[in-house]
Amino acid sequence: IRKYKTVIDWDLAGDENVYAIIELKVSLERSVGYQPLVERLYKFPEVRSVRLLSGQYDLSLTVSGRTMKEVAFFVAEKISTLDQVQHTTTHFVLKTYKEDGVILHEQDHVTRLPVTP
Repeated sequence: IRKYKTVIDWDLAGDENVYAIIELKVSLERSVGYQPLVERLYKFPEVRSVRLLSGQYDLSLTVSGRTMKEVAFFVAEKISTLDQVQHTTTHFVLKTYKEDGVILHEQDHVTRLPVTP
């Protein structure tokens, strides 16, 4: 167990942060691998998670910021300018339905018929 975590419904808590998933296509230095770039990426305070992917992109970042503009400038100024980064694609998170196995916006299910006079 690395740590215990509380899952917070940020919409209900009034969080004004914006979250985005950034996909990166990168070029690697010979005999070094992903590790040096990954270590540089996860040190940014805006970066919430870093994942190695299979498929068209190599890495996925989850980042947060106060506004979409702030996240966009972070990607443009800090991520895209790294030598190994060839291409980025940004996906802004509009709504989260399930987080870490917890359904956040579950509908109330009535199991009994309501009694009316």
